Amino acid sequence: MNGPVSASWRRRLALGLLVAAPLVSVPGGFSGHVPAALLLTTLGCLVALSAPAVGVLPRPLVVVGVAWLAVLVVAALAGETPVASLVGRWPRYEGAPVLVLYAAAAWAGARVFVVREPWLARALAAASAVLAVASVVAVAGGEGRSGALLGNASDQGAVAMMAALVLARPAVRDRSPVEVVGLVAALTTVAASGSRTALALTAVGLVVLLARVAVLPLVILLAAMVAAALAVPSTRDRLVGAETGRARLDQWRLTLDLVADHPWLGLGPSRYGDAFPAHESAGFVRFTGPSVLADSPHSLALQVLVAGGAALLAVSAVGVVLVARRCAAAVRADATTLPLVVAVAAYLGSVAVNFTTAGPTCLAAVLLGAAVALPAGDRPPRSVLAPGSLLLVGVVVLAAACVGDVRTAQGIDAAVDGDVGAVSDRLDAAHRWRPWDADLGTLAAPALAQRASSGLPGADGAAGLAEEWAEQGLARSPDDYRTLVALAVARSVEGRYAEAVTVLDRAVRLAPRRPDAYVQRAIARVGLGTPEGRRAALADARAAAAITPRSPVVRRLLRVLG
Repeated sequence: MNGPVSASWRRRLALGLLVAAPLVSVPGGFSGHVPAALLLTTLGCLVALSAPAVGVLPRPLVVVGVAWLAVLVVAALAGETPVASLVGRWPRYEGAPVLVLYAAAAWAGARVFVVREPWLARALAAASAVLAVASVVAVAGGEGRSGALLGNASDQGAVAMMAALVLARPAVRDRSPVEVVGLVAALTTVAASGSRTALALTAVGLVVLLARVAVLPLVILLAAMVAAALAVPSTRDRLVGAETGRARLDQWRLTLDLVADHPWLGLGPSRYGDAFPAHESAGFVRFTGPSVLADSPHSLALQVLVAGGAALLAVSAVGVVLVARRCAAAVRADATTLPLVVAVAAYLGSVAVNFTTAGPTCLAAVLLGAAVALPAGDRPPRSVLAPGSLLLVGVVVLAAACVGDVRTAQGIDAAVDGDVGAVSDRLDAAHRWRPWDADLGTLAAPALAQRASSGLPGADGAAGLAEEWAEQGLARSPDDYRTLVALAVARSVEGRYAEAVTVLDRAVRLAPRRPDAYVQRAIARVGLGTPEGRRAALADARAAAAITPRSPVVRRLLRVLG
C-alpha cells in the first residue's frame, strides 16, 4: 500500500470524499445535512492522512488559526452558555469541534492536492451533475428554489458557484467533455438556486478567469447563465425583488447595536439567536414573520464580532491578509492555482452577506488548503497516530450524531402526531446517542407544548413532557425564547398560571417585539381569575395585535377580553 500508485489513489479517494461531503444527508434525520457532511469530511481527512503528503499549510497560517481558536474558546468561556457555545448549537452546530474540522479540511486539501492533477476537477464535475439533476427536477416539479441536497437553496448555489469557477478554465482550455458537462451543470444549479449572491459572484469570477483568455466562451457562458436564471420563475422573481436586501441591511444595523453592548469578546459562539431578539425592530419582525427567529447575522464579519468581539475580528483580519499574500504568491508561481483562489474568494464574498453552513464551508476549506499549500518536499514523515486517533474519534462521534439525528426527528414527529408514549423513548434514545447536544430539549419542547395546548388526542400527557424537556434545554441555554414560551404553555395547561406568567415575563424581556409570549401571557393572566389579571391580559393582547394585527388567534383573544 506504500507504492506510488496506491498513494495516488488514496489522494484521489480523499478528494472524492471531501468534494462529495456537501451532497450527503442522513435519511429521516432532523438536520441530517450537517452531521452527514461533517462525517464524510472527517472520513476524507482520515484517508488523506493515510497518503504521503504532497503539500503542507504555511506555518504562519497555522499559528494564526491556533490563535483564532484560542480567542474563540476564551469568548465562549466568558459568555453565559459556555458548554453550548463550545459544543455548538442547532441548526449549524458551529462550535469548537466543527471549526477544528473546517481547519482539518483545509489541511487535507493541502496534503493531497496536486496542482496539475485533473482529479479535483472531475470530482467537482460529478458533484455538479448530481446537483444539476436535483435542481432541474425540483424546478420541473414546481418546487421553486431548489436546496434538496444541501437543505438550503443558497448553500446549493454556493457549492455550484465554487465548482463552476474551478471548472471554467480547464473546461474552456481543454474542452474535456467531463469538465464541460460539469461546468454547464454547475451554472444550471447556480441559476436554479435563486441566490442573487451566487449569480453575481459567479459572473464576476468568470470574468476574472476568462476575460483575457477566452472572451467569446465567457460571453456565451454569462448569457446562458442569465437566460437560465430568467427562465426559472422563482429566480426571476428574486432578481427583481428588493425586500430581502432591505431586511438584510436592517438586520446588520440591529446586529451592530448588539455588538456595541459586547465589543471586546462578543457573546461567544452560537449565542446570536438568544441575544438578537432583544434588538429586533418591528419592521424586521414583520419581514421574518412573528414565529421565525434569526440564528445568524447573515454576515461573516458580524458573525465573528458576535462570537468573539473585536479580539476575534482582529485575529481574523491578520489571517485574511496572510491568506491573500500566500494566494498571490501561489498564483505567481503557478497560474493554474488561480481558479482555486477565485472560488475561495467567491465563497468569502457569499458569506459576507449570507450565513455559514457545514457543506459549503467544508468544500471552501478544502479548496483554500489546496490554494495556499506549500510543497511538502523531502520533509521527514511525522507520526500519524495522534491525528489519526482524533479523526477516528470524530468518525465515531459523528456516526453517533447521525443516528441521534434520526431519533430526534422521530421523537419530534411523535410529539407532533400526539404519540406521547413514543416521545420519551425516542428522545431518550436521541440523548443517549448525542449526550452533548444542548438543543435536544429546545427542539422537543415547542412541539410537545403545541400538542399539549391543542386539545387533540395525546394532549394530556404532553404538558408534563414539554416541561421536562424545556427545563433540560433551558439548563444549557437559559435565554432560548421558544423554549421559555413552551415551558410557560406547559405550565398553563397544568393550571400553574402564576408560574407561567413569571416565565413569560422573562420571554417578553428577551424578545419584546415577538407576539407569542404576549399571547401566552394573556392566556395565563386570564387563568389567574382576578380583575387585575384580566386587565393585564387585555394589555398583552393589544401588544400582540400591534405586532401581528391579522393573526386569527390574537383577534379571537381580543374579542374574548374586550
